[in-house]
Amino acid sequence: MKTETLAREFRYNGAKLTDPSPTFSLQQVRDFYGNTYPEIVNAEIEGPEVVGNKNVFTFRRAVGTKGAEDELISVRKKIGRVLQNCRRMPPSITAYLVEVERFAGAHVCPLLDEEVAFIDALYARYVTAACALEAIS
Repeated sequence: MKTETLAREFRYNGAKLTDPSPTFSLQQVRDFYGNTYPEIVNAEIEGPEVVGNKNVFTFRRAVGTKGAEDELISVRKKIGRVLQNCRRMPPSITAYLVEVERFAGAHVCPLLDEEVAFIDALYARYVTAACALEAIS
């Protein structure tokens, strides 16, 4: 019987990350990639899962940090309300919001501050403004 050392592979947000050094501990690999993906520093390390001749480790963004879950729920509610009023919205924005909702719901990747600001602006334009018009009528 022949034994074979399995290579390590790392994954984060759907991206395959190569092993920077076989001598690095899992935490050192996580810290190494922290320069490229700052949010990975607090990620949980899952695995390994044997896939072919590789040990695959997955970095999962830590959920449950103070306020993060409430903020995500609030953003998801805003997306839902905006989508309800999507008759006046360009189809490309509707498609974008559907994708953001899908990723946010699966905790696949954290929303960027710019994305949250854009969603807030859409909410103000399509929901808050519509409610104000209804109140006037």
